[in-house]
Amino acid sequence: MTPLATLSLAARSFVRALCAAALLATPAAAQLYQVHDLGTLGGVHGSGAAALNGNGLAVGYSFITGANLVHAMINDHGTVTDIGTLGGTQSLARAANPSGVIVGWAYPVGVSAQRAFRWEGGVMTPLGTFGGNVSDAQDVNASGVIVGSAFTADPLERAFWWDGALHDLGTLGGSQARAYAINGWSDIVGWAMPASDDRFHAFLGKPWSDLYDLGTLGGPTSHAYDVNNLTHVCGWSQISNSLPDSRGWFWANGVMRSVGTLGGIYSAAFALNDLDEVVGASTREDGVTVAFLWKNEQIFDLNLLIPQGTGWALDRAWDIDANGAIVGEGTLNGVSRAFLLTPTPTVGVAPGAQGGGARFAGAFPNPVHGAAEFRFTLSAPGRTRLALYDVNGRRVRDLGWRETAAGDGAIAWDGRGEAGEMPPAGLYFARLETPGRTFSRSFVLTR
Repeated sequence: MTPLATLSLAARSFVRALCAAALLATPAAAQLYQVHDLGTLGGVHGSGAAALNGNGLAVGYSFITGANLVHAMINDHGTVTDIGTLGGTQSLARAANPSGVIVGWAYPVGVSAQRAFRWEGGVMTPLGTFGGNVSDAQDVNASGVIVGSAFTADPLERAFWWDGALHDLGTLGGSQARAYAINGWSDIVGWAMPASDDRFHAFLGKPWSDLYDLGTLGGPTSHAYDVNNLTHVCGWSQISNSLPDSRGWFWANGVMRSVGTLGGIYSAAFALNDLDEVVGASTREDGVTVAFLWKNEQIFDLNLLIPQGTGWALDRAWDIDANGAIVGEGTLNGVSRAFLLTPTPTVGVAPGAQGGGARFAGAFPNPVHGAAEFRFTLSAPGRTRLALYDVNGRRVRDLGWRETAAGDGAIAWDGRGEAGEMPPAGLYFARLETPGRTFSRSFVLTR
């Protein structure tokens, strides 16, 4: 399992210093978006979008014509399709991988209960249960590994991972768990009961490994909803035992931080990409729930980042891909609709302005085993410098300054330290200096 121990005080100070440097280097800027209607299957009650696969496919649900029933819906580059059910009356798609494998839940023939499914090439296949009557598939990674939850005969809900067979992921010592997401390295997140069996805590784990308790923001309960390829996590947590207030959070390197709210008492972070851009839902001061984007330590109401007067009200953002596209649920002129947001130039920063479009994706692969490359994007040419540090702030390798062209780029690392040594396994940080901004990303080195 990826090393997940809480960082030392010195390590935390180093992380904070890196983050502070990155934040001071660039003024805050929001992103503008174009908003697109993802359509319906004809039902008058509308539709919703749950996820993107990064290759032009959006998945979710829609009410169908003439019935108060929902079917799993896909929008493939503008073409809307009903992918059917397991023979019963309803279904819903929750996620899709880059190859077009779709997962979710559907009713079997004669059964009004959700069963996890895998869909590929027009064929929907049930994944089974742990002896109970209900299961649900929440996510699928590029390798085709699926995660979700299934009930036992007791009935108790248990988190599963599926690689051709259903496997129980375990708990934090209690009786129940649910898995929500899996990344490219098979890191899995969700919620699980600790030994007290009276609450839920967010967890991070892997197949065949123990679960790691991510903790809470001070309250008794938390959920983890997504994990990116940097093994950073987002979710939701209560913030005290007595208040109704709760917050979305972002977790990295052993530290859980609130993303705040838009003025209300609630927020939840549902998804994040490898740029640590987070989306979700938050109440405003007037109590209305709206979709948000959290980026560069700031939270934005997505309704303020789309053209005004379109008739759209964006309620919840469920997913964001590597290109910054966002899907979710809202209303168009008062009718529920699935939406897609696609980025346009940054507010207050001209296209190609220095540092305005710079991004640092970090190490690939991550975890690193031997050589790796560190990928980034620059909006304009300039000098860059990459240096690697351990968790105590000691420099492991300085890869030096170089002139770098605009666009996508990468800096290779042979896996060795300054003196040619092989650094020990553990958690490390990459610090990339670019014109106008400094970034830091964590990575795990294995041996």
